[in-house]
Amino acid sequence: MLPAALLATESPGWYLLLDRHQVNPLAEADHVLAVPEAAVTVLHDPFFAHEPDKAPLLLDLSAVPGISSEHKRQWAQLGADGLCQSLMSGGNTLVSGWLYATQPLAQIARHLRQLFAHPHPDGQTHHLRYYDPRITRLLDDTLPTAQRQQLLGPIDSWWYPVFPGEYRSMQQQHGAHGTASLALAPEHWQRLDHAAAHHQLVRCMAGLHELYPDTFSGVVVPDFALVHSLMSRAAQQSWVNSQDDQVGCALLWLVLGPDCQACNPDVAAALQQYQHDRSPALTEWLLFAGAAFWAKPAAYYTASSTKGTMA
Repeated sequence: MLPAALLATESPGWYLLLDRHQVNPLAEADHVLAVPEAAVTVLHDPFFAHEPDKAPLLLDLSAVPGISSEHKRQWAQLGADGLCQSLMSGGNTLVSGWLYATQPLAQIARHLRQLFAHPHPDGQTHHLRYYDPRITRLLDDTLPTAQRQQLLGPIDSWWYPVFPGEYRSMQQQHGAHGTASLALAPEHWQRLDHAAAHHQLVRCMAGLHELYPDTFSGVVVPDFALVHSLMSRAAQQSWVNSQDDQVGCALLWLVLGPDCQACNPDVAAALQQYQHDRSPALTEWLLFAGAAFWAKPAAYYTASSTKGTMA
């Protein structure tokens, strides 16, 4: 899954990008590795001013004595497992990616720090969690080639985990390194703004699978493009006024079909009652009070080609 050059004992030019939003993975008991202070670069940013211990880390693998191929495979597995856990039960991943660059470490760290802050269409400066592999994949899939090169900057290749346990990579083209600052268009922000809702929807589907295993035979991570379309449509409904409403509405359409209200009086009545009560939250109701809807095996209304791993 990862290039042989990374797994070799000697790995000059390779770096490990770590997310510390939940814990410091270097301090985890199961992954203790003597890492000298000189091998770690903290990617400070004003966003982390009140919690500096949450800032991501850039680990220079060539400066870690004794790191073996087995250590790297353990980190690679941790990245895949962490992403799966993040999608199914919440939280953030710890291993963000493996970076290869021939440029100096200081240049790489400076570029990664510059990627944090971006102007948002709402007029505010937002923090871009580019180091979250769920966001990395969205950027990789949606950015035009020129902007993807700007995202990479001095980095030659960027490997990141994807569900259900693989790695994908972004590569600089023809050895060129982007120098201009990355600027996200409104349509890119719209997709990124739906990322959290997509993750919530996936976790709700995992919950339905756990509560109603006879109905939901397996947990399929729905294609992001499909969910993005359903979320956009749900936002246009007059009664939808929160992310939870969007997620619940999109989940109903995904499982029961876009015409479920017209075809199923029970669904229509339940949604009408929800609009009146607004309690519990729609996704909570679907999980814990919607057993009547899941009495028969559910199936996506779309063709099987729309199912699959997160896009």
